[in-house]
Amino acid sequence: MAQQQMNIDLNNTTPIICEKCGNETFRPIFFLRKISRFLSPDGNERVVPIDSLACLECNHVNKDFKPIPLEENNTKQNEQKED
Repeated sequence: MAQQQMNIDLNNTTPIICEKCGNETFRPIFFLRKISRFLSPDGNERVVPIDSLACLECNHVNKDFKPIPLEENNTKQNEQKED
């Protein structure tokens, strides 16, 4: 299968920066999500890796890089801690 090449002028792009420290470099990370055996297609409990990126300087994960369910869970946990 032939791969299509794209010529992109980087001057016309927007840099992504860390929301916490402003750094522009990131490293690959994984979020791990557990799937119940009741939801798994083969009936076995599974762990699913989700690719993401973390800041190379401060390890912060930008909001746009977090899986949505994980972000909702963190918000609920923080609200419970404040009560």
